[in-house]
Amino acid sequence: GPPTPLERKIHTMSHIAEILAVGTELLLGNIVNTNAQTISQSLSALGINVFWHTVVGDNPERLKEALAIARRRADIIITTGGLGPTYDDLTKQTICQVFGRELELHEDILEDLKTWFQTKIGKKMPENNIQQAMLPVDCTIFDNPVGTAPGCAFEEEGVHVLMLPGPPFECRHMFENRAQPYLEKLTDGVIVSHEIRIFGMGESSVEEALRE
Repeated sequence: GPPTPLERKIHTMSHIAEILAVGTELLLGNIVNTNAQTISQSLSALGINVFWHTVVGDNPERLKEALAIARRRADIIITTGGLGPTYDDLTKQTICQVFGRELELHEDILEDLKTWFQTKIGKKMPENNIQQAMLPVDCTIFDNPVGTAPGCAFEEEGVHVLMLPGPPFECRHMFENRAQPYLEKLTDGVIVSHEIRIFGMGESSVEEALRE
């Protein structure tokens, strides 16, 4: 049925987000998508509705399809994964194609990457890591002090796109320290939920008692 006055009020107050995880290893079941859980909990605290979790493999065409759907139904799209240096790390490139953004090289980020490899790994940076210093034009850069891949955010036609790395520790660190402050500027509400623990009653009995 039509939305209630409360639902209409909630929707006018808050944003609608979709979390789009990129990585074939998620679809194969090799790893669990813990990033979506972590981000969803934080978005609720910010008053941002999460209506969809999507997972797509390392395939540009399927990622384009997922992005085309997401931009029609959400005004905040948060991607995780696909920011690494290998040939199948294509999140940034694909997003820029879909949203009509150019990528540009950031020399300062490139120098930081070279220094990171020299000090942490003790060897010269591989050439393919250069693509991690390529970021969308006019984006907000999310630096990554606990890894190599920087993230970023931009707004296009009212849709905010935030790109975070896939490794959970890097993703959590970047969300809490970079993405969350970015999102806090977009919202002024919170979503409050209560957890009710029930023992000794079946699901249908509980539903009958709490339906109102």
